[in-house]
Amino acid sequence: MTTYVITHKQFNYPLPTGYRPILVGAVKNANPDHYLADNEGDNISIKNPSFCELTGLYWMWKHTTDETVGLAHYRRYFSKYPSRGKMYLATLLKGQVRPVAEAELAALLNTYDWIVAEPEAGGLGTVKEQFAANHNLVDLDVTRQVIQELSPEVLPAFDEIMGRHVTSFYNMFYTSREELVAYCEWLFKVLFEVERRTDISSYSAYQQRLYGFLAERLLNVWLVYRHAKVKYLAEYQTDQLNRHYALDRFKRKLRSAD
Repeated sequence: MTTYVITHKQFNYPLPTGYRPILVGAVKNANPDHYLADNEGDNISIKNPSFCELTGLYWMWKHTTDETVGLAHYRRYFSKYPSRGKMYLATLLKGQVRPVAEAELAALLNTYDWIVAEPEAGGLGTVKEQFAANHNLVDLDVTRQVIQELSPEVLPAFDEIMGRHVTSFYNMFYTSREELVAYCEWLFKVLFEVERRTDISSYSAYQQRLYGFLAERLLNVWLVYRHAKVKYLAEYQTDQLNRHYALDRFKRKLRSAD
């Protein structure tokens, strides 16, 4: 069992047992700590500016054999808490939160197919409207067309997710090897075809991260299509979560519940 921690640079956050850093964009980024690298063997490392953490995911798919596998980020991890409210309360009481232990993740897979981030809104309106407000809607339309052509059986799940108001972000997960392979076979088939049909050369550096943004939505689509048993966990950002931040967020949640 391994959780691969996506990074584009050296970092010093202490990782629990079972967590391994993987350098993405390694075809261009220096690797002073000799992390695993996404430019070894069959890889798409050169696509990192537009595929983001997915170049690491592709490498995990092609080069690992772990029976259970996860993806986290160098400054973003799953906590052991099922909701952000409980995570913020724990931070207030304990002062810090640590990444969920591999043994706890593995135990959850005895009941669930996938562990992903607690759903949240990425803005106002539906998931489709949120995407349109933050990115280029035409790219989402192209994605729908590609799914309709390549895997029409998934289209109802796509439309369902687009009509929701919250979704799981960050491309973070923990699952079995079997589930990972099935997902990656579908995901990269879709994304490579979307890439072939889209021109992002005039986009800002941020908007050129298109395929990473699309994948955040497509993971949710896949889970609905597969009728997966999903466990949600609150994720946290290491350079953000502290008692002051937790108190502010906890108060906001209490006010929103009124």
